[in-house]
Amino acid sequence: MKSRWSGILGGLFLIVVIAANSPPRAIAEEFVRVGVPLYPTVSFPFFISNARGFFQKNGLKVEIIRINSEPTTYQALISGDIQATSGSPSGFVLTNLQDAGLVALGSWENIVSYSLVTREKVTGLSQLRGKKVGVNRIGGKSSLILRVMLEDAGLDPFKDVTLLQLGGSQERMGALMKGGIDAAPVDYSLEPAMKKMGFFVLEGRKTPFMNSPIVIKQSYLQSRRSTVKNFIKGYLEGTKYLVANKEGTIEVLARELRIQDRETLEYTYEHMRANADVTLYPPEDSIRNLLKMAAYVDKRASSIRPEKIMDYSILEELGQKRPALSQK
Repeated sequence: MKSRWSGILGGLFLIVVIAANSPPRAIAEEFVRVGVPLYPTVSFPFFISNARGFFQKNGLKVEIIRINSEPTTYQALISGDIQATSGSPSGFVLTNLQDAGLVALGSWENIVSYSLVTREKVTGLSQLRGKKVGVNRIGGKSSLILRVMLEDAGLDPFKDVTLLQLGGSQERMGALMKGGIDAAPVDYSLEPAMKKMGFFVLEGRKTPFMNSPIVIKQSYLQSRRSTVKNFIKGYLEGTKYLVANKEGTIEVLARELRIQDRETLEYTYEHMRANADVTLYPPEDSIRNLLKMAAYVDKRASSIRPEKIMDYSILEELGQKRPALSQK
């Protein structure tokens, strides 16, 4: 009997020794799919967090899917094909008017991200009268932002200019090159390339705008709160890395945007760094402008209170302090 127990104890001791000297097992990963625009500069912290291992460190396996349509993005979110999205702000508001049960958890970039590029040099928006201007689609983000800009300049966007639906920034850039349009809002990262090709960029003030809300379903937040918390934690780490690590960010930019021109990469990075809000708390005027723009499509958006579409509870749990300016 003694010999038998000695053998059992010896075996247990061996198991303990092996376990103690074995490498730690990786945390079981949870899978999260994220939808981003086809040209995804406004969603870039997702790429940084994925490429630099911040999502993985927090127990997540994240797949980033590029979708070139706001309606398709939100259909995928509602159906559960993706669990989160960023970079389609007007679609977020308009979809939520249909009782979609969506909520934004924060936003890292809160200014208009478009540059207005023209074939001929203009010194003011009023000179676009009678011109053809390309947008993604009527009611899409670029057309809504352009509408605000034109109305501020005293123009009627549906009478004084001709709006043409052409798709994303790259499609609008192509139409400018072919001479099919006179002007278009394009992603700021394309500005250096457009200038090199002889086009002009109309300088103007940057309008506050919640450009990159991280949007999920409220039901997903309720049922998978720990997953969402880890997701936002990884996203925050990626945003802070973006601001602090120029070369590491540029490396990811070059790969994901398929751009090798150093001037364009540096210009894009400096814009990101200068306008990044690492707290993820969007200023109130950026939310108000988003609701104002959405109200151009559906007047009900003007009556939405910001607290109805924003949920900062995860940021608060992670110890993120709200900047004083956003408490106006």
